[in-house]
Amino acid sequence: MPFLFCELPAELRIAILRLLLTHNTPIIAYSCNDLRAPQPFSLDIHPNISLASRALHAEANEVLYGENTFQAHPTYLTSRSFAMNPHQPVLSSHCISRIKKWHVRVRLDVDPYYSPAEVAQTFSNTSELEVEVFRASWGLGTYDALEGFTKVRGVGRAKVHGSLANKYARWLEQAMMSAPGTKIEEWQHIALPLA
Repeated sequence: MPFLFCELPAELRIAILRLLLTHNTPIIAYSCNDLRAPQPFSLDIHPNISLASRALHAEANEVLYGENTFQAHPTYLTSRSFAMNPHQPVLSSHCISRIKKWHVRVRLDVDPYYSPAEVAQTFSNTSELEVEVFRASWGLGTYDALEGFTKVRGVGRAKVHGSLANKYARWLEQAMMSAPGTKIEEWQHIALPLA
C-alpha cells in the first residue's frame, strides 16, 4: 500500500513542511560601510514538495512564505524581495502578500524609490518586521526615508536598529506594534544627533 502524504493528520503534515521549507539562518548584517544588501548563507529548503498536489501546494506556500524571514530590497522594497538569493527575487504579488516576516535595510542618506503609502500597505499587519537603518557616514541624511514606517500598524514584533537615535528607534517600534487605526503622538525630536 503506497504512503499518501496528504492522508497524514494536518499537524504532522505542517510539522514535516516546516522541516522542509523553513530556515533559521541568520541574516548577515554588514557594516554600515558595506552597502550591499545582506545575503543569507545557502539555505537547505525544499520547495519542490509544493508541486505534489494543489492541496499540498496551498499548505506548503503558507509555511514557506509565512514562516521564513524575507529581505525587502533596500531601494525597491517588496518588488525585489528575496529569501535565498538576491538575484532570484520573489516577483509574484500573490506570494509577496503571504510573507509575514520581513527584514529591510533603510538607507537614510538617499531618497527612497517607494512611497510612505507603499511601506504602510506592505508591512502593516505582519508578524515580524526588522528595520535596519544605515547611512554611508554618521550625520548624513534625515529620517525622511523612515516616514512610511511611522504609518505601519499591527506588527506582532518590531525591531528597529542601526544608525539612528535609540529613543527614535523605540518610538518607531511602539508605533509599528500599535493596533491598526491607532493614532500615536508624533515624534518631536527629528533633528539627527551628531556623533
